Amino acid sequence: MVLAGGNDQIELIKGIRNRFPEAEVILIDMNPNVRAREYADKMLVISTMDFDKVLEAAKEEKIDLILSACGDQPMRTMAFVSEQLHLPCYITYRQSLNLTNKVLMKKLMVEGGISTSKFRRFDINSEINIDGLDFPLVIKPADNNGSKGIIKVYSKDEFDKAIAEAKRYTLSGDLLVEEFKTGEEYSIEAFIKDGVPHIVFASKNIKIKNRNTFTICRNEYVGQLQAGLEKRIKEIVARIGEVFQIDNVPLLIQMIVNGDDVNVIEFSARTGGGSKLFFIRQMVGVDIIDNLLDITFGYEPDIHPDPSTDKAAILYVYAKPGQFTSIENLDTLMSEGLITEYYQYKSFGTPILSSNYSSDRPLGFLIRGKDESELTDKISRVNDSIRVLNENGEDIMCHEIFR
Repeated sequence: MVLAGGNDQIELIKGIRNRFPEAEVILIDMNPNVRAREYADKMLVISTMDFDKVLEAAKEEKIDLILSACGDQPMRTMAFVSEQLHLPCYITYRQSLNLTNKVLMKKLMVEGGISTSKFRRFDINSEINIDGLDFPLVIKPADNNGSKGIIKVYSKDEFDKAIAEAKRYTLSGDLLVEEFKTGEEYSIEAFIKDGVPHIVFASKNIKIKNRNTFTICRNEYVGQLQAGLEKRIKEIVARIGEVFQIDNVPLLIQMIVNGDDVNVIEFSARTGGGSKLFFIRQMVGVDIIDNLLDITFGYEPDIHPDPSTDKAAILYVYAKPGQFTSIENLDTLMSEGLITEYYQYKSFGTPILSSNYSSDRPLGFLIRGKDESELTDKISRVNDSIRVLNENGEDIMCHEIFR
């Protein structure tokens, strides 16, 4: 049983079939039109966050394994069902709660000496006290992902409105307010194997400018980390393993780096989404889906990155509201070598409601260059040429975010 049906889960299904050609794959997703549907033997239209219904389906189907990749909330369901049915799983349900609830995570980080920003927790019915916290502040639902409901505020005047928005996205009713840390945001793909930290891939998250939300529009390949920073990150990975009592797991860490100051925003025991698995294959030659399957079955994962010296970035396309009907000039850009790979996240005919969250992206594409100048030139040429069309043939792509 595979939870969720996006492009990343297609690769998970392919990885399962490579190992078990006779396996029957059952896909779970609340959207009946997800792209992974055609790769599965059977699909059940159930929310991946509905523990009871997924458990009931797992019993009825007599599954041998339930897997999730690249998503926080499905990871909890995976751990819950695995524990109930005594199936192989690399984390326990208790661990999955600590790794997906931002309040629990922050408490353990502070108690365990993992560097992170000051914070407060409160529920939607409690009085809000932010005494001792300095603006700007970041408001987050404790138990959501994909940047939904995460808002940056600069003053008390903005605070109440942002709280009302964040409340819409909390499942448990818990909210978190934390101080905003300045610096560059790094995304680190790592593994903890027998207590030893292994860094697989480092990239930088670039957000859409002039917004108080945290919408990523670009993920830049870092290549080889500076020795001092690499040492510090490995220390953090090892400490996370000790504090959260996890081992033989994948780890995705978001952190703010400002000189020698490294602060963890959050992390999860999963592989990165947003087509990161394709990015990693391209730039360092590691297959993190194969690694995930190895760890699930107790095998030794092949974690030997060979970093490319190229510059590269995945650009995430956003669009104005409208129906996503086609993409213009994409094949030409591919044939000319301006785009290395592209990833379509939404099917044609899908309505686009906003450009605020990762779930709003119709597509993304990977661009490589031998140096920064070539990469910048290719990005500019692609942005000038590609068009995302609505039902009236109008270009609704938000080109301004790449300028």
